[in-house]
Amino acid sequence: MRTLRLPLAPRVCAMAIAAASVLMLGACTVTPWQSSAQRGDDASVAESAGVASSTTATEAPIETQAPVVVAEVPASSATADFYRVKAGDTLNRIAAAHKQRAADIAAWNKLPASGTVKVGQLLRVAPPVQGLATAPAAAPAKSVAASPAAPVTAPAASASSAPAVASSSARASSTPSATAPAPSASTKPTPAPAAARTNARLAWPVSGSVITPFAAGKSRSIVIACAPGAPVKAAAAGRVMYAGSGMKGYGKLVIVKHDAHLITAYGRNGRLLVKEGETVKLGQQIATSGADATGVGALLFEVRENGKPVDPVAQLPRKQP
Repeated sequence: MRTLRLPLAPRVCAMAIAAASVLMLGACTVTPWQSSAQRGDDASVAESAGVASSTTATEAPIETQAPVVVAEVPASSATADFYRVKAGDTLNRIAAAHKQRAADIAAWNKLPASGTVKVGQLLRVAPPVQGLATAPAAAPAKSVAASPAAPVTAPAASASSAPAVASSSARASSTPSATAPAPSASTKPTPAPAAARTNARLAWPVSGSVITPFAAGKSRSIVIACAPGAPVKAAAAGRVMYAGSGMKGYGKLVIVKHDAHLITAYGRNGRLLVKEGETVKLGQQIATSGADATGVGALLFEVRENGKPVDPVAQLPRKQP
């Protein structure tokens, strides 16, 4: 019996030592991790900063990388070109203080037609440099500094393309010189008045010379010298509107209407051969010429177009029959 109990003591001690070592190892593995309270504090801080709870600490600097301060710092010359509106300022006061016209400042800053400015608004108070964009009226200082960067490249591109445009315009200016004489050739056919003159609409009512020409505002008709009793013929086909001697200054008169626009009148006749409403043909005799107190024969001939007197000679052929 004594020999059976003695071997159990070392085994019990070994088991106790093993259990103690397991507990110690478990305690060591727990210490490196943060407590739940610490994790909750970090999550709340991240949420209050506007970062998702899953974001790691190394991603936080990305939020502050926008170089706003760099764009916000104006050049030494820019400080004199811009002015920030203060309480009590008006557009006229700002313009007077910077010796500028109110209309110019309004144009540079795209202000409304009323010229209203707001407290804290940044205004350009000096003419913008060519090639740089003007500051938007409502934009903060950051956008004013950032906007000139883009337009700077535009003048370079236009400068490079300028020679091409100039050369093409030079060629264009040289080519028209060759074609310039063409219009002068086309203007040579100036005998238009002669063509209109020969394209007569009327025939001579009597043969004779014009002793009294037409004069606008003075003489509404022409007087054609002829032998007394010479046949007076219709200058064109039409209908007799008037035949009588009731109109002062015309003597015995015949009026013929040719169309809706053209009327001819034959005055100072010796005898009338047609009546009102009668249709006449071109060259048909409508009267005989009369004579004045001295026995000289003449015919008063008048042409009206759209109710206005016109020169009868312009409506007649050059040569008489």
